[in-house]
Amino acid sequence: MKKIIKYAALAGALLFSTACTDMFREMNDNDYTSGDMDPKYQFTFIQAKVFSSGHEGFRGNLIMAGPMSGVTANPQYNQGQGFNRNDSYTEATWTLIYNDIAKNIEDIRVRLEAQMEAEGVENKGKLAQVAIVRVINYLRATSIYGDVPYSEAGKGYSEGILYPAYDPQKDIFEAMVVELKAARENISEGALFTEDFYYGGDADSWERLCNSLLMKIGIYMSAGDPARGKEIFAEAFNTNKYIDGLSQSAVLGHNESDGPWGQTVNGSGVANEGRVGGQSYQFISDQALVSMQKLEDPRIFWVASHIDNSGSSTAAFTDVSAYTDFDPFAYDTSEGKEFQKIHFRGSREGDRPDGNRGVYVIDDQVMYTALTITGKDEDGDYVNNMHYKFKDGGQYSQLVAVNPSTILNATSPTMVLASDEVHFMIAEAAERGWINADVVQHFRTGVEQAIKKYPNFYQGQDYVTSFVDLYKSQTNPSYLWDVAVEDYISRVVANFGQEGNRLEDIVYQHWLSQIGNGYNAFALWNRTHLPSIVHANMGGDHKNVTIPTYNEDPLMEEDAAPTGTTDVELHSGGVTNGIRPARFPYPNREFTVNPTNVNSAISNQESGNPSGDFITAKQFMSFK
Repeated sequence: MKKIIKYAALAGALLFSTACTDMFREMNDNDYTSGDMDPKYQFTFIQAKVFSSGHEGFRGNLIMAGPMSGVTANPQYNQGQGFNRNDSYTEATWTLIYNDIAKNIEDIRVRLEAQMEAEGVENKGKLAQVAIVRVINYLRATSIYGDVPYSEAGKGYSEGILYPAYDPQKDIFEAMVVELKAARENISEGALFTEDFYYGGDADSWERLCNSLLMKIGIYMSAGDPARGKEIFAEAFNTNKYIDGLSQSAVLGHNESDGPWGQTVNGSGVANEGRVGGQSYQFISDQALVSMQKLEDPRIFWVASHIDNSGSSTAAFTDVSAYTDFDPFAYDTSEGKEFQKIHFRGSREGDRPDGNRGVYVIDDQVMYTALTITGKDEDGDYVNNMHYKFKDGGQYSQLVAVNPSTILNATSPTMVLASDEVHFMIAEAAERGWINADVVQHFRTGVEQAIKKYPNFYQGQDYVTSFVDLYKSQTNPSYLWDVAVEDYISRVVANFGQEGNRLEDIVYQHWLSQIGNGYNAFALWNRTHLPSIVHANMGGDHKNVTIPTYNEDPLMEEDAAPTGTTDVELHSGGVTNGIRPARFPYPNREFTVNPTNVNSAISNQESGNPSGDFITAKQFMSFK
């Protein structure tokens, strides 16, 4: 599986620059140095920073957005999937964007414009790059908080605006459209920043990214203003110049030249490795994993793994000799009536440990799935945190995580905007009747690229090969991963819409493609309430889960038979009475430093809130 992608390598090489690393560090440490700094360093800073904070990635992505989207689950830090509040987790994204990034975006814009006026330097192309990156950063902010400062953001020094107003989300989208269209016109005017982590200063690639972002904004309006969303999407699509192939994707490379807390790592990835505050507990959700297992999705070999915390960080468990009859596609079919020995288990999405980790009951005690390998016993055998030998019963009762050896670690690339996502957006827009395009063909291309991006962009092929070989040697001798990929694509396309909802099929595949990117996955669910396996309300029938009851441990006793079943609580309802949130809350600090504007923003968005807590108040882009 030859790597064909060059931009990730380019970005990685740029990030290795000592000068860039030193300047990144200075921008974090000293608020007053930017006026003397070469704008090229600020530009790479605003490109990379939102993706390179372990502190924010741990909190905003792994604890909150990913579990809120339903594609991942966090049974330990369960505030996201428990529909609860924790300001230290939900403010991290806000602080990163508004404290670290906004001021640099505005400063670089002002300085480039001043240089044009004073020296006659043609900076329109560079300003276009800045405008596009500005949209990328603020799309993150508005998609999770709703109404946010945009038109006045970052202007404390340039215009003396210390308490920025919150713009309505619809107005933000409209402003972004104006700015992106202007950037599209100007991207070839004058020199571009060649110190460019995405495209190395290639104007054609920036124009494709610009149109793809316009399409993304259009599709973000599918629930709030579908007619306007259609207009925006169709205009950009009809340019026939958008991100189409994997090699055109906007990709940010990462490295560890500045250490795990530095400016060059993949922030969510280094958190997934447990290197910026301990184990992050980022597991694949039960509903996502089972849906993949039912279809024998070959991505499982890339995205999922058991984990090992016997060393200094969280690593994928790689000792294939510890497995027996390994089958990553086997799933529990008992509906809670018996314990079945399967290798890959997802975490249920709730805040009650009996429900999200309970597998069976013995003597009125709920027994939990293990989280991780913790070390070796006196016999030299691996044991997990529930004290089972992995090679014996332990391998059948341990959760599978988002794989830290492949798709989410400190040096994994960030897909800023990849071609698979663009094809899913096109398929959705065509299905909605917005554009004249072949829905099935774009759906197929999206699925194909969503799978093939892994061997093309990511490290970890050795891990994948070893577990594919394990599956072949122990369970399915005829299995070939490349053949399985083509078979999967063919089956998915052949079954497209067979259950009556083609839009759900598109969104489901789009959602799966975002494993590891909780922000995108949450935005997708929030505006569609799809896939339907992610419940909008965890009350009623979804509040409890059924698990089997035994008199002896089925992991240790082959003949153990269930004696009945027990219903245990999965979800307490959180602060929303079980209604899945539509947003992050605003940071507590905003109510002290900018109370008038934040309270006005809340008042403007509260209408129709289905619960007593603001986090369920619908955004403009939310499914209504």
